[in-house]
Amino acid sequence: MRPARNDSADEVAVFGRFQFEFSTSHLRKDGTRLRVEDKPVRLLALLLRRAGRVVTREELQTLLWPPGIHVDYEHGLNKSVNKLRFVLSDDPENPKFIETLPRVGYRFIGPVQIVAGREPTAPAAPSVSHEVQPHDPAAPSPDSSARQPDLVSTPLIKTQTRRWILAGLAATILAILSVLVLKQANARHSHAIRSLAVLPLRDLSPAPGQEYVADGITEELITSLAQSLPLRVISRTSVMRYKQTSEPITQIARELGVEAIVEGAVARAGDRVKVTLQLIDATEDRHLWAQSYERDFGDFLGMEAELSREVTTQIGHNLSVRQQSRTTQVHLDPKVYELYLKGRYFWNKRSDEGMEKAAEYFQHAIDADPNYPQAYVGLADCYLFGQPRTLPPKALAIKAKEMANKALALDDSLGEAHATLGLIAENLEWDWGGAEREYKQAIELNPNYATAHQWYGEYLALMRRLDESFEQLKIARELDPLSLVVIKDSGEVYYLARKYDQAVEFFRKTLDMDSQFTPARRFLAMTELQQGKFSDAVAELRTVRQQDDNPDILAELGFACALAGRKEEAQTVLRDLLFMARRRYTPARDYALIYAGLGDRDRAIEWLEKSYREHAVLGELGVDPRWDSLRPDPRFDDLMKRIGLPVGQPEK
Repeated sequence: MRPARNDSADEVAVFGRFQFEFSTSHLRKDGTRLRVEDKPVRLLALLLRRAGRVVTREELQTLLWPPGIHVDYEHGLNKSVNKLRFVLSDDPENPKFIETLPRVGYRFIGPVQIVAGREPTAPAAPSVSHEVQPHDPAAPSPDSSARQPDLVSTPLIKTQTRRWILAGLAATILAILSVLVLKQANARHSHAIRSLAVLPLRDLSPAPGQEYVADGITEELITSLAQSLPLRVISRTSVMRYKQTSEPITQIARELGVEAIVEGAVARAGDRVKVTLQLIDATEDRHLWAQSYERDFGDFLGMEAELSREVTTQIGHNLSVRQQSRTTQVHLDPKVYELYLKGRYFWNKRSDEGMEKAAEYFQHAIDADPNYPQAYVGLADCYLFGQPRTLPPKALAIKAKEMANKALALDDSLGEAHATLGLIAENLEWDWGGAEREYKQAIELNPNYATAHQWYGEYLALMRRLDESFEQLKIARELDPLSLVVIKDSGEVYYLARKYDQAVEFFRKTLDMDSQFTPARRFLAMTELQQGKFSDAVAELRTVRQQDDNPDILAELGFACALAGRKEEAQTVLRDLLFMARRRYTPARDYALIYAGLGDRDRAIEWLEKSYREHAVLGELGVDPRWDSLRPDPRFDDLMKRIGLPVGQPEK
């Protein structure tokens, strides 16, 4: 049953170049919809309904924050006004739209024309909605909750409830998308949805410190949909860039290269759970489906799972076994899930400090619940990326593999765990055949897992299967178009292929997105060395050295100084590297790199042999141009054969 309609809410306020639809809470500028947060858009609705009249701060406090919510109203209101002014490009010193009356309130002063609005384009919602009675037209209408939901009642503290909601959310979206994909494919003038992005779900709780929870729920929802839908689902890294953005939906879709957008919000009020979602055809800025749900949280999952099964059965499409299991996995201690979310939050920072904190949280989660597989995958990923820094590669490999295997023993359908095992086999075990099997298994289980395509593409480059490598990195970019790591790795593959101009394009693109992303600047410097731009490369690496105290960076600086003819500086870097080894592990390969730059082939191979005994990460030796000066030496060929890498000079 559809929610009760409020006819007055079907109106549109036109002011300047803007149009505001009361029925959907959509703000448009010259016809293009803008993405606005909940509080600012509700504030705008109130001001427009009372245009020319003062709305006091006390009234706004009552209307925007329900009784019983303990927040800093003054700060929250000021923040909402500032965000609204930013979207409207309204100068508070010389306002066109919103006038401030100090210590009194606000008034909308711009000319406003209220016209009859268009009928909502969203189809009738599924018969799971509760009745909603008409209410004050100044407040959001029932239909408007699809875009900017009124979910500010109680902080989302019970993480268990969030996890139950998440499972139901994924099942519901899966069911609705399945229907829409089928209908659109058969519609005369429509197109089938082949790609979508889930924008960061809004956590509308006024309580601070909940960012990691909202991020974690978004990540798991993306993972769930990616594993279950026959569509391209954009990865977490790319969509999180649109957190708290005001960019129009159509622009976001163009940047991500998708045809559909899912957005929504989640909140709990006492024993009630309210979820609002909407699906948008971004190519036409057209609503395909929107709905709010409210149930006792104990009943919520059963209702969503039942809806999903019924709808998918009707269209002849069944949920995967993986998806069905996820809709029933609710027996998890909320404290364990909270620890896991904190771990992923810090792991995604990709910093030494972040990795250290992530490992601690994952270990705490395992200690609290030894049967939670995702925590083992998280800890394996920390080991794989060199945490703790005091351990050599061999010890890290043993720990990482142990954790990944424990995860698969608990759930053998985890594509993430198979990808992690692939990287372990590649980097630390030199089991090249095993690595490829694990990567393929990960992609088969989750074709939308961008990281699996990324790591598989890097593996193929090391095997000198460059065309296949380019294809895998292309897929990774399509799934995660704004990922700095994926774009950087795309450039790295072109660098390994000796296509230096294309490599520079990718590195420059990455740095345009984030000038502080040191991995891209490091490989830009390595590429410039191959192009003969020695001074530029040294300058780039000195900049990086100031940002990151990493032995690999120090070694690359010594290598660049050596090639640039600054041999004394290279020798100084060698001494600095030996000094660093007193407080942390420094790879033997780093010393070999500097000696290769200095032209000391004997010392370079001596250190590589030590690296071989450590079973360090050596896959790059077979294709990286930095080692080309050693390739004529039979000892280097013998080392490559023992590692299992291609020998001889790579093709240019």
